Amino acid sequence: MIEQNRQRGRPRKLTPERVIDDAAGLIVDEGYEALSIRSLAARLGVRSSTLYSYFTSIDEIADLASEQILKRIEIPDLDSSPDPLEALIVLFEKIRDLLVAHPTAIPARIGTATWEQMVRMVDQLLAELAGLGLSPARATVCYEALIGVTMASSAASRREQQVSPEETRIRLRSIEPAPDALLAVDEWAETTAHARFRTMISELIVWMLPGLARAGKGVPREI
Repeated sequence: MIEQNRQRGRPRKLTPERVIDDAAGLIVDEGYEALSIRSLAARLGVRSSTLYSYFTSIDEIADLASEQILKRIEIPDLDSSPDPLEALIVLFEKIRDLLVAHPTAIPARIGTATWEQMVRMVDQLLAELAGLGLSPARATVCYEALIGVTMASSAASRREQQVSPEETRIRLRSIEPAPDALLAVDEWAETTAHARFRTMISELIVWMLPGLARAGKGVPREI
């Protein structure tokens, strides 16, 4: 019994990998603003000075933790995917979820490893779009439109956490003259933010890339 208690109470060995894992966990649990040398040291059960034996600054730790978080987002192979439309929708849903939870995750600081990782991800996605027959300019426009809608949706979702849809509706109806066009889509506002985003992003993809809406691996090349 004594030996079991010793095993249970024995602290995990501190390694650079464990520091980054716990930093990523802290970001996921409490957000980027909660990450500091002091908070991370407390989470790890070590002194703040101990962390400087492994890393030069909290910025270095934050960059590596961000890189780890971004690895959860994989660019799909559209050409071999059985459902390329769904694969693209899921990709931007994951990006949106990340932005809602951690709005400062993107964009990363220029020149950091995280920034370079994001550049590679964008380049990979543009290559996938080009593989569908799009010109570089068309692929870039499609990407900019999709990421723009994704970022706008994540910002709207964060606002909804502060102001309820019902309060928004009440304020709309109090405006003179009444904004008929906005009130006409009142039912739209009653759906969840995630459901609205999925509808928006799928409609946008189908509009810009109609070939993706067609079934099967043989995506038409006339886009």
